[in-house]
Amino acid sequence: MERPDPSKHVLGVLAGAGEYPRLMIQGAKRAGMRVVVVGFRGAVGKEIPAMCDAFRKFRIGSMEAPLKFLLENGVTHVVMTGQIKPACIYTMWPDATARRELAQLDRRNAHTIFTACCNYITRHGMTMLPSTCFMEEVLPPPGHLAGPAPTEEQMQQARHGMQLAREIARLDIGQSLLMRGDTVACVEAYKGTNECIRNAGKPPITLCKVTKPGHDMRFDVPCIGLRTVQHCSASGVNHIVFEARRTILFQRQAVIDHCNAHGITLHAMDMPTDGLTVADPGHIPDDAEHALTMATALEQLGIGNSAVVCEGVVIAVSDPSGPLKCIRRAGAYMKRIRFVRLVNWLCRVLLGRPGTPPAPMVMRGTKNFVITPEIEKAAKKAGILLH
Repeated sequence: MERPDPSKHVLGVLAGAGEYPRLMIQGAKRAGMRVVVVGFRGAVGKEIPAMCDAFRKFRIGSMEAPLKFLLENGVTHVVMTGQIKPACIYTMWPDATARRELAQLDRRNAHTIFTACCNYITRHGMTMLPSTCFMEEVLPPPGHLAGPAPTEEQMQQARHGMQLAREIARLDIGQSLLMRGDTVACVEAYKGTNECIRNAGKPPITLCKVTKPGHDMRFDVPCIGLRTVQHCSASGVNHIVFEARRTILFQRQAVIDHCNAHGITLHAMDMPTDGLTVADPGHIPDDAEHALTMATALEQLGIGNSAVVCEGVVIAVSDPSGPLKCIRRAGAYMKRIRFVRLVNWLCRVLLGRPGTPPAPMVMRGTKNFVITPEIEKAAKKAGILLH
């Protein structure tokens, strides 16, 4: 898609957390664009208002007021940038329009919610741009970027890891995983890449990061920045490989310097075209059936045999370390927002908009998933229903 003409068009930026909004605004300004920013409360950086031509904050879950603000400022093109915490899927307070849009979704996850937002914007006459627009210079082509040159053995392991990561992304589980040799050490799920990295374990470890096949580049484009490589050096990850031309590399020189100083191999790679392929399961309304479908696919890929799902979102999956690790990760992730979900539901009851009470997490596995007393005890402590 071509860039908008700055003499005729105005750019609207939906800004979350992190470096992304700042770099996007700088790129658009260099191109001569007038920039109007919708900043999400609790996420957008303090420096953003001074960088743009018009700015206003809105709560996450609001659709009517941000749309009005964009239209009042003559916005013709819109781009999504920055991070929104995964917990917002469960804790946001949608306005009336957002509730109608969400009610039409078969499954509520980041992909379906962001797609609904994009469709809502385009229905009102604005064009959604890829999140990589004005950011082309930070999308590295294939090649070695920093640290020791990868060995042939590392490259083979990276290709295998990228193939597995592609299938994990296809299943809407996550965008990255960790490899120890030819074995998966940890799979990213609900909590994100940095939490996955913290579970790396004993090195050597390779981080593989990809986009979903057929990924909608209007949102949720994979990113690597200084914070990511700092987590890697602290957790024993000594090799980072990401999908070339489709992954944003923030703070490039700082990342390269850190990788060189800590002996971390960093390179971009074109996606291998061969390897295992799992089918996209499509919409599965029942969480137990969804968890079983994920577990079956994981077993096919040789990764694990169980998964935890809550309201259509994959919270955690098992890997060769076993299901107990999966249960503990899921419990730790959801513990922080369990109370908030309950309070939000009770508030809606008092306001006459009860909906349904918060659903529990559900865990299910293949026939090779054996429920032991230890697993039952851990699942009960984590608030997970076993099927």
